[in-house]
Amino acid sequence: MQVEAEPLTKSADFIDLACFDGHYAAEYCRAELEKRGIESQIYDERNVQTFVFLTQPKASYKVMVKGADYSRAVELLIEFEKADPQVASLVYSCPECGSFAVEYPQFSRKFITPLFMEWMSNLGVFKKLCYCRKCHATWPRTVRKGVNAKHHHPDSSVLVPPPA
Repeated sequence: MQVEAEPLTKSADFIDLACFDGHYAAEYCRAELEKRGIESQIYDERNVQTFVFLTQPKASYKVMVKGADYSRAVELLIEFEKADPQVASLVYSCPECGSFAVEYPQFSRKFITPLFMEWMSNLGVFKKLCYCRKCHATWPRTVRKGVNAKHHHPDSSVLVPPPA
């Protein structure tokens, strides 16, 4: 019987690598990274999205790695995507730059103004979109059927950790 890792709170030593809708997909990613020697953990943002932003949780399971392992973890995640097409449809990545540094909804998690913006989106004033922390692109949340085209030949900018 496999024991699931408990979703943790955010740690200052770890940065977001990728986000998933479901715990099992995030746990699969975390376990594969651990097998390859990359320490990782899962942060569960469902309560923040549900009770603070008053939205249905999406992309709420964040797999986090230590900053020094970020580039290697991105390379491995791209390899997982290519080796298993089902993984490609589970992980969020930017259609513009290929980065896994994606937030949903697009509003920051910092203090009151983003909270106000989120409530306004719940009233229909703003549309909820995915947001890339790297290139600042926004797009509607959709499910990809295959590997992100940017991951066939990733440039070095995909591998640089996003700003916190």
